[in-house]
Order: sequence, then C-alpha cells, then structure tokens
Amino acid sequence: MRAIWLACIAGAALAAPPSSWAADKFLGRFGKWEAHKGGDGGDAYCFIAALPAKTEGKIAKRGEATLMIAHFPKRKSFGQVQVKAGFALKKGAKLGLEIGAKTYALAADGDTAHGGSAKENAEIVAALKAGKSAEATALPGTGPKITDIYSLDGFAKALAAIDKECGRK
Repeated sequence: MRAIWLACIAGAALAAPPSSWAADKFLGRFGKWEAHKGGDGGDAYCFIAALPAKTEGKIAKRGEATLMIAHFPKRKSFGQVQVKAGFALKKGAKLGLEIGAKTYALAADGDTAHGGSAKENAEIVAALKAGKSAEATALPGTGPKITDIYSLDGFAKALAAIDKECGRK
C-alpha cells in the first residue's frame, strides 16, 4: 500500500506543490482506504487514497491507478477529488466517475482527472460517502477503454480521519 502514498504524493505535488515536503504521517487503514498527512506547518495537507478493487480492460505499460481525496488547509481547500488513470488521456478529455446512478465528468490533465469547482467536489465526496463503489472510466474518444472499480468500504472513516487531522469541521 505504500505505493498508494507515492502515487498520491506525486499527484498532490502536481496539484499544489508545498514549498517543503515533510515526512508522511500514516493515519491508518480503513477498509480499502488509507489516510495520510504530509507537509509541515502552513504547507500541511491530508489525503485518503485507494487502489482499484477490480479493473476491466487492458493497456500495455500502464501505471498505477488511484482514487484520492485531498485537503489543503492553508488554501482552505477541502475534498479535492482526483483520479489517477495510470495512462495518458487525450488532451481535453473527460474521465467519468460513476457513483450510484450519477456520473461526474472530471477534467483530465495528462494521466490525472480532477473534480471541478468546490461545489462539484463536495457533491462527489457526499456521493462517495453514501455509495458502495465508484467506477472511473475514460469517456468515449478520450483514451483506451479501461474501467477501474473502487470499493468505498472504509471511505467515510478514512475521510473523518483526515477531516480531524487537517482541521476540517
């Protein structure tokens, strides 16, 4: 599972690189999810992450896929949704994140897709808390037909751990 941490740190670095990295603090494993805190002082951040429980489709030389939620307290940014596909998505592509009956179209940048506004991220996080699984799929015309299925077992407890650690009320 340490690979989750490395993949997520790389994603967090691309999203908002802190001026200095501190050692990661492992907050615990909750079902299929891990919770971590990184950074130091004003550059602290927290995230939860999971690897897919199942993948449908194949692609040669694929990197690790990860579903992650991150908090950046200094920026007052909480619940940022990120899906790392593990392969390059076409420029301008959308990655579908299906939770229950709703599919969210996340904007792709390289091999990673992000939730849009704070409101959209909050809606996605609420759906993840209430759901049983989430499916991340490159939408038609955006890349190889790959679907990663993430178990949401432990999601709410992992999220509560980073809410507490990063001061989200």
